[in-house]
Amino acid sequence: MTFGFVAHPYGALWGDVRAMLAPAMERGGNDWNALEDALAANLAQLWLATDPPMAAVTRIDGDTLELWVAGGAVIEGARHLETAVEASKAAGTTNGRIIGRKGWARVLKPWGWRPEGGELVKEWAHG
Repeated sequence: MTFGFVAHPYGALWGDVRAMLAPAMERGGNDWNALEDALAANLAQLWLATDPPMAAVTRIDGDTLELWVAGGAVIEGARHLETAVEASKAAGTTNGRIIGRKGWARVLKPWGWRPEGGELVKEWAHG
């Protein structure tokens, strides 16, 4: 697996995932309990890459895919996020949103993400 969805429960893998996500969780003021509860209830999705090693958590809000938090080698692995976009299209999404550091705009521009307000956004056709 280069990049893919990982179903809950995560077992021993969770320690490595937490380590990758910790800097972004702290920087963004996110709550670990909320993230873990959303993952356990299948309200959020965990995506992992092995080359380069990274973790991302997404959630779907209506027709919007939101990148909640990402960690590890995210700049090198940014191309992998398109796998999550494609999977979300099958779930009926039509757009995406990322709230995070301004540097993401430059990194994700090649995949059609653009700054709008304090977010990065991308639209796509359903399905």
